[in-house]
Amino acid sequence: MKYTAIIGMEVHVQLKTKSKMFCDCKNDLNENEANKNICEICLAEPGTLPTVNKQAIDWGVLIAKALNCQIAEKSKFDRKHYFYPDLAKGYQISQADEPIGEHGFIELDFPLENEIRNTAKINITRVHLEEDTAKLTHDSNKNTLIDFNRAGTPLIEIVSDPDFKTALEAKTYLQELRSLLRYLGVSDAEMEKGQMRCEANISVQETGKFEIENGKVVALGNYKLNNKVELKNLNSFKAVEKGINYEIKRQTDLLEKGEFWIQQTRGWDEKKEETFLQRVKESAADYRYFPEPDLPPFEPKKFFISTVPELPIQKRKRFVSEYDFSYADAKILSDEKKLADFTENIMTEIFAWLEKTNDLENFSVQKQKVARLVGPWITNKLFGLMAEKNLKLKDIKFSAENFAELISLIYTEKINQTNALKVLEEMLTKKTDIDPSHIMEEKGYGQIKDENKIGNAVEEVIKSYPKQVEEYKNGKEAILKFLIGMVMKASEGTADPFVVEKILKEKLG
Repeated sequence: MKYTAIIGMEVHVQLKTKSKMFCDCKNDLNENEANKNICEICLAEPGTLPTVNKQAIDWGVLIAKALNCQIAEKSKFDRKHYFYPDLAKGYQISQADEPIGEHGFIELDFPLENEIRNTAKINITRVHLEEDTAKLTHDSNKNTLIDFNRAGTPLIEIVSDPDFKTALEAKTYLQELRSLLRYLGVSDAEMEKGQMRCEANISVQETGKFEIENGKVVALGNYKLNNKVELKNLNSFKAVEKGINYEIKRQTDLLEKGEFWIQQTRGWDEKKEETFLQRVKESAADYRYFPEPDLPPFEPKKFFISTVPELPIQKRKRFVSEYDFSYADAKILSDEKKLADFTENIMTEIFAWLEKTNDLENFSVQKQKVARLVGPWITNKLFGLMAEKNLKLKDIKFSAENFAELISLIYTEKINQTNALKVLEEMLTKKTDIDPSHIMEEKGYGQIKDENKIGNAVEEVIKSYPKQVEEYKNGKEAILKFLIGMVMKASEGTADPFVVEKILKEKLG
């Protein structure tokens, strides 16, 4: 290709600590009453002094370690100067040259057909702490209102190297990052609520005229690098993908016309699905960074008391190796920690049942079969019913034990898939936990194998469809499926289809 896109990401995440970054005001990310959780420090009144939130530093180190960063022996806070109404002090307390963590990475993988995956390693430049700004609201009279509830909320900024090759990689990275943050319990990372805000740095260069060294884009020979564009207002994963793709095309079209652009910040217009100029981008020198004199340097490792749990990508790999899930199912089942825990409990119950009821020599074969049953029944059947009824995982009342029992009923052919889905729907709508065997018996959903009962139903179908019976006897074998279907309909799906087929063939000669 003539041109290559270079993409880097900057992500700001609000931490859900109990108090703010540099004062003891309540850190309530869902507060609707404006200017309720504020104090003299939030408003930058003269003579006020910040004090650091130890929990925020602990979580900052936790995030950095989860992203495989090197944790700094010594770190400090700095003043980042710029003037805007949402910044009462005229500067933001952030971190410049000595962040909490540096030189990390995160692995991404993309499922393709037949369990084949593409993988990508995205390097993390740095992870640092800072404070959030106030929130501006513009009314219909062109007035600007300021809510300082958000001012001082602990923010973690995660900066990547320019390693993304496509908008899809950037979107996948953000999805993986959100899942990781939720596993750590440090943020809900809901983009639509502003809890996770991302900016993409995009530049289009001539292919072969540059290389990336230590996270920096370096021109080769006499080539002059095109300026990067910082893209903001990306408040959904879909917006990230669309916005980046649009900006790549816009820059490519300019290059084709022989035009160039200055370094700038652009916004994403969701309605028009296009980017627009916001301002000419400042450089680091414009911020006049210098060490925050009111906060002494600190040693991040001394603040660290948390433990890094098993992370989504690790759990995903284990779900495949330990439980024999397909990769596609493992990716879905490991995305949310609560769902992953629910799945683990189901598989524990299933494996305990298998060990009691099956030949251990065939255990590995049985394990894979049952895993390939569990996966789709959660990701397709259960999720499908939940979507129909507008339910979330927290709304489920039945236990992992009872879901495992339903799987065992299907696996041992005591109930067919059609009726099992009816049982699952009953379990989902009940306000209390109820075992599927009870529902199956109460509703008469169990699989019938009794040849006498099925034989009676077969006789009735043969009498009711003489034309089709004659066609089958004359060699039209496809008609057998129709006749089986009629018997299944007559038995309301409870007859064993294999027994039905056997008896039909016997009676029709």
